[in-house]
Amino acid sequence: MGVRIEPIPDSVRVKISGDIETVLSVPYEDDDRFLVGLSDGTLLVGSYDDDLRCKFDIARDGAGIVRFESGAALVDWNVEWATIGIYDANVVEPAELNPMPLFPDLEDVLQ
Repeated sequence: MGVRIEPIPDSVRVKISGDIETVLSVPYEDDDRFLVGLSDGTLLVGSYDDDLRCKFDIARDGAGIVRFESGAALVDWNVEWATIGIYDANVVEPAELNPMPLFPDLEDVLQ
C-alpha cells in the first residue's frame, strides 16, 4: 500500500497515513531541516521555511518509489515503521571511506 507523509499546516508536525497511521513531532536544533526514515530504506530530508511551509527531498532511495504531490511525499511500498530525527549531514552524506590495506605488513617490503 505505502504511506503518505504530509506536513500539518501551521505546526511542526507531520502526519503519516497508509500502512502506518501516526503524527510525529519534528525535532528542532539550529537547523530547519529534519530527517524521515522509513523501513524500506527511504530517507527523506524535510525543511521548513519562515512561514512554516514544509518541503521534502530524497536523501537516499529505498525500495519504494517516491512521488511528491501538493507538499506531501508518497512512498509506494510496504512500510512497517517510520522515524523522524534532527538533520545530520553525516547521515545524509557519508564520508568517503578509504579501503584498509589487505596485507599491511607487506606494504613496506613491496615498495
